[in-house]
Amino acid sequence: MINILDYELLKYKEYITETAIVIKEHREYEILKNMKWYFIELPKFRKMKPDMENKLNQWLAIIDGEDRRLIEMAVVRNKTIKEAKNEVEYLTGDEEVKRINELKDKWERDRVSEMNYLKSIAQKEGLKEGRKSGLKEGLKEGRKEKSIV
Repeated sequence: MINILDYELLKYKEYITETAIVIKEHREYEILKNMKWYFIELPKFRKMKPDMENKLNQWLAIIDGEDRRLIEMAVVRNKTIKEAKNEVEYLTGDEEVKRINELKDKWERDRVSEMNYLKSIAQKEGLKEGRKSGLKEGLKEGRKEKSIV
C-alpha cells in the first residue's frame, strides 16, 4: 500500500518510509514479507533537495506540484512524465491550452510525415540514377541520399 500524504506523519527525517508487519512479541519476525506499507510525506520531500535523476523523485515532484523548478527538471529528464504532464494540461486546461496541445501534436505528425515523404523521394531518385549509371552505383547513391534525409 502506498500512502502519499500532504502532512508529516512520522517523526523520522526520511520522506519515504517502508514498513513491515511483525509479531509484537517477536519484532524480528516479519509476517508478510511481500506486503509493505509505504508512507510518502510530501512536506518532507519539499524540504529535501531530492536527486532528480531518481525516477521516483521525478514523479513525486509532479504529484506534489509545488516546486516549478523540480517539475521542469522532471519533465526534461523523463519523457513519460513530459507526456503525462501534457495530457493532464490537455484534459484540465482551458480551450487555449487544449488548442496549443492539439497544434503541437499536429506539428509532430506533420514532421514525421514530411520525413517519410522526403525519404521516399530520395529512394526513388537513387533508383533513377541507378538506371542511368548502373544499378550498383544508383543503389549506392540512393543509400547516400537516404542517410542524408
